[in-house]
Amino acid sequence: MLRPLAACIFCLGLAMAFGPASAEQRVALVIGNSAYQHTAPLKNPSNDATDMAALLRRLGFEVIDGTDLSKRDMVARIRTFADKVRGADVGLFYYAGHGLQVEGRNFLAPVDARLSSDVDLDFEAVELDLVLKQLERSSRLSLVFLDACRDNPLASNLALASRSLSVGRGLAQIEKAVGMMIAFATQPGNVALDGEGRNSPYTAALLRHISTQGSSINDVMIEVRKDVLEQTGGKQVPWENSSLTGQFFFKPGPAQAVAGGDKTAAEIAALREEIERLKAGQALGETKDRQIAVEAAGAGADTKVAAIDGNAEPQPEAPSQSTPPPLPPERTEQELAADISAELKTLGCYDGTPSADWDTLSQDALQRFNTLSKLDLPLEAPQASTLDALKAWKGGPCPATKVVAPTPKPDVAPKAAPKKQAAPTPQPKTKKTVKQPAATPKAAQRKKPADDGISDAQRELQRAFPSTNWPGGN
Repeated sequence: MLRPLAACIFCLGLAMAFGPASAEQRVALVIGNSAYQHTAPLKNPSNDATDMAALLRRLGFEVIDGTDLSKRDMVARIRTFADKVRGADVGLFYYAGHGLQVEGRNFLAPVDARLSSDVDLDFEAVELDLVLKQLERSSRLSLVFLDACRDNPLASNLALASRSLSVGRGLAQIEKAVGMMIAFATQPGNVALDGEGRNSPYTAALLRHISTQGSSINDVMIEVRKDVLEQTGGKQVPWENSSLTGQFFFKPGPAQAVAGGDKTAAEIAALREEIERLKAGQALGETKDRQIAVEAAGAGADTKVAAIDGNAEPQPEAPSQSTPPPLPPERTEQELAADISAELKTLGCYDGTPSADWDTLSQDALQRFNTLSKLDLPLEAPQASTLDALKAWKGGPCPATKVVAPTPKPDVAPKAAPKKQAAPTPQPKTKKTVKQPAATPKAAQRKKPADDGISDAQRELQRAFPSTNWPGGN
């Protein structure tokens, strides 16, 4: 995922968390049938549906779309829409192609419809009521745009084959529940023009005006009506049958604040538009990568590499290029190398931990895959086409690498014999000496005079004056 896209989605998540209206769920079903098999084909409906689906995505709708659908495919799209629109705030249905009214009931014609009797209607056509029921039961506000009032040979053939049936021109007026607006390309019972350009006059006017910032649905339809009247010289008058109870803005202006929140609906719409723009850019880059992968695979890639682009046929071998193709936007060589090594690891071609370094281990793993798949994917540098080819591989994994235990090497030289320790050198015998006690000083050998009760001071006086008759003296 692209970093700017991730940042935008993160910001959108924060906006949804802080404002009730910012979390508004919008779901649309868009169908355009041009390539009719049993009646004259129409020029513009597939273009009309493609352009309308892209615009609605930019306006924050989750879109289920399809062009040139059979009866089975139309019913499948309606079933998917019924699941997605359940509980949505806004549900929208746009149809361009052949439609007809029989006995006051409106039918939409798949490209494989063959109508020759009233019984065929139940099995060959899709009744408009099937879609309207899904909107009534599921969404709070419902918008229906029917660019299906063209001159219809199917209706004419049915009228001739079943004269008892009441087959009218265009579509019949519809009375529906509160909260729904049904918009016709022209007034009920009349026929609309297919147009000479890429889009019909009605759809071209819708594409011009529904994304006008700050215009309510009522403002949009007034401008659409004015444009169509001018383009058709007054022959075609767009018509609405509305029971809406409030205003709806495809792209709110700055003045339309979100109730109960500190974000504006305009900010949310602008953010969604930026996300869709980034998605479109990313899809373009991925389409180029898929084309490069198919060319790199060559005719020998069989159907394995053709699976990268669904129904893509094997392409002739492309001439070698001196320089690798540019990396996808916002993607580094290290990120691409990490993704390729991880994919090689999944296929059992890469030994070790996947790395962002395009080193010898990665190149060896890719070479193993080339050998397995009989492809010639470039080894010099990681390329987006290499990653696409790995992801598209439908065959088995790389064969396991045989692990051979290493054979121990023989000793080159015999082990040296342990050295003999030299005999200890005999030490000369020494005479044992007897330690004599130290001599006692003579002063210490003197006997200590007996304690006769005479103090030392008196003895000194007696020695100094021996003639004196001292007490206790001899």
